[in-house]
Amino acid sequence: MAPEQILRKAAFKRLIPTARLTEGGLTGIIGDGNSEDRTPNDSMRYEILTQSDFMREYDVNSHKINSIKYYGNVLSRDDEGKLYQKIKSRVSIGFQGRIHTKRLTALIGNNVNLRLIRSGTSVGSQGTLAAFREGWEDKDIEIAVHEAVTADGKTGDCAICFYLSDKKVGWRSMSFEKGDFLYPHNDPLTGELTLFGRLYAQDGDGGNTVEYLDVWDKDYYMRYRRDNIAGSEGKWVIDIEPSRHGFDICPIAYHRYGGPFWAPSENLIENYELAMSQFCENNAAYALRILYTLGETMEVKSNLDGTPNRVDSPDANAKIGFLEPADSSKSFETQLNKLETNIMRSSFAVETPEIKSGSDLSSLTVKMMFADSYLKALQDAQDYQKFLNRVTYLFKFGYGLEIGRLSDYKSFKVKAELLPFIFMSETEVINSIVQLVGVGALSKKSATEIAYNSGYGTADEWDRLISEAHDELVGNSVTKTAQDINVISNARNV
Repeated sequence: MAPEQILRKAAFKRLIPTARLTEGGLTGIIGDGNSEDRTPNDSMRYEILTQSDFMREYDVNSHKINSIKYYGNVLSRDDEGKLYQKIKSRVSIGFQGRIHTKRLTALIGNNVNLRLIRSGTSVGSQGTLAAFREGWEDKDIEIAVHEAVTADGKTGDCAICFYLSDKKVGWRSMSFEKGDFLYPHNDPLTGELTLFGRLYAQDGDGGNTVEYLDVWDKDYYMRYRRDNIAGSEGKWVIDIEPSRHGFDICPIAYHRYGGPFWAPSENLIENYELAMSQFCENNAAYALRILYTLGETMEVKSNLDGTPNRVDSPDANAKIGFLEPADSSKSFETQLNKLETNIMRSSFAVETPEIKSGSDLSSLTVKMMFADSYLKALQDAQDYQKFLNRVTYLFKFGYGLEIGRLSDYKSFKVKAELLPFIFMSETEVINSIVQLVGVGALSKKSATEIAYNSGYGTADEWDRLISEAHDELVGNSVTKTAQDINVISNARNV
């Protein structure tokens, strides 16, 4: 596939209202019930966005409220008739960062859960799972997943590339935030990723820009290069010849969320910042009371900073006072509170509730407080499952090659899944595990896996329990044998 064909992918977009609305609110297509009525080809209209737009939304310094075109300054004329701008108060708030952090933590706040798929697994499978977990931690796959999902929630897509270097598996995350433009190409029948392109640029000699295009398919990796001189694009040439990457599928795990986590709240955030800016502008206008005078002759005496401290007038009917502005803070407060509440609700993010010190809440109560975030995290976990399956497969293949157990790992059935994070009492979790094991509803083997995912024990905890039980049996056998020898010896002496 030529580079020009690789550098194509669907645009990021947001649906906009239909152009067929009439004055009465009805659509322009009205059926009369005859046999010719068919479902019309109603084309949807979109606002095309870029990943740069998402980054501008995330950075509070580049919000729309800071643009003069969106929220313009006031133009006035001075005494000489010259125009000048009065700078308005502008307030931008990082709601996007708060929503991103809350959604991200709810989704991947726990470690990735690794478990065997087959029932009735053997001791050998448990040993393979323990070794797999150790490799998972040693190769920092948790960090890889975290970097990918973090970028996906900011810029709309992400990728993890696995590679083999000196017969050892490694990975690197790729995203627009790191300067990468990602171009996935899927099989039209199966939907599987068959070819992947990564476009990035570096500074060349003499201030010129050099663009590189990394390309992976099922078997090979290669790189194209294009030198751009004085703003003109050059021709693509092969920079690195095709070479085998060592995996049996395209070694890329790609996921496209389609937009940032805060996308449903962006319009509300912009309205909130506009209302807050207007509120601050209103307060600034009436921060100092306005002095008024009514009379024929007035002599105003001021302090050094220009503040009037005395007004003299020979007019007995002169009036002097201050204008009292209308209090509009209540209406602004109601508007801002409503907007803030709906900003968080629209993105299924929950503000941390205020809890009095010393209060002990049950896990069910806490889960209900964060129900919106938990439900959305459950939905997101399903959305990322195929991505996580590919990450698991590529790591299993690469790590199996590294440790010389590829055949074992190919037949090894392990599932990785995201378990949404919710604030829960650790004591309550442990007590629940103990009770389930005590009544026989949960095996000790499963209990060790749950405890490991909760941060207790090591990847080979079950092997350690087996070893301890074996040592205890051997110790008891030796002790009993010694006792029997003593009994026999005493009997002979008698």
